[in-house]
Amino acid sequence: MEGSLITKKVIAYSLKKLMQETPFQKITIRQIMSEAEIRRQTFYDHFQDKYELLAWIYSQEISENIQDFLDYEHWTKVVRRILEYFQANQTFYVNALSVSEQNSFDKYFFKHTKELLRTIVGDILAEHQFFITEEKIDFVCMFYSHAFVGLTKDWLLSGCEGSVKTLSHDIGLMLEDSIIANLKKFSL
Repeated sequence: MEGSLITKKVIAYSLKKLMQETPFQKITIRQIMSEAEIRRQTFYDHFQDKYELLAWIYSQEISENIQDFLDYEHWTKVVRRILEYFQANQTFYVNALSVSEQNSFDKYFFKHTKELLRTIVGDILAEHQFFITEEKIDFVCMFYSHAFVGLTKDWLLSGCEGSVKTLSHDIGLMLEDSIIANLKKFSL
């Protein structure tokens, strides 16, 4: 099992390295495996196609940068961590944003962001003792997830203009203040 994860990470690293110079759509499995210095058939032992590999990278890395920290870090630190991660991997994710076919980055980032928003909303509900329906909680999480993903995409595509510190601070203020106000309106 451990060897399988290591192999997947080597293959993923190779794709990420290739995407520094080449658009995803032009990269072949042969190129990925040549970069990884692993025989081509090994790719198919782990992934169906390069789209599944891309999905795995998103899922693995976003999870490592969001999921794993939600239980013990305040969500504002997780937001900053996400932005620092995207800034450090900017070329890869700008290239990934151009993939609009299956397994687009937007879908995976939205899914993980919605989980982050669930934590934020849960913390605010507990702190302020608001009681709202699950349907409204889902709506609030979806609404703010779209806003966060859209803002992050724009920031990435602009070349990460503005500091991570300022952007994460501003996002934190906007999220907390407006979520509190809206949850209060939805409160039973």
